[in-house]
Amino acid sequence: MTKSTRTAALLLLAAFLLGAVAGGGALALYHRPPGMGHNGGPSGYLSRLAKDLDLTPAQRDSVGQILERYEPRMDSIWQDIRPKFETVRTELRSEINAHLTPDQQRRYAELLERQDARRRNKDSSNAPR
Repeated sequence: MTKSTRTAALLLLAAFLLGAVAGGGALALYHRPPGMGHNGGPSGYLSRLAKDLDLTPAQRDSVGQILERYEPRMDSIWQDIRPKFETVRTELRSEINAHLTPDQQRRYAELLERQDARRRNKDSSNAPR
């Protein structure tokens, strides 16, 4: 293996690892705590807590009220940081794309479109009615 081939392979591996870490971070932000916009909001988190913690009906009611009370504050925080998050995500995607072959760039664009479409669908299915 030549030095340039080794360097290219290491760069590709680094880009893949960076993408995996960034994707994990983006998912962590996207699947943020209750009350921060969509993703089920307080009711989705409450359902998960009720199941995972075996909440009694009284506990479920109390926790639900707490989540509802904090939701506007959590949404406000997410609205403040979302533009910064979107900027960083765009920069990250662009930098990863610069290290890919044309075929990989096409596949990466398709992958991102599928991810974005899933997020949009999830957002619209959790929108207030």
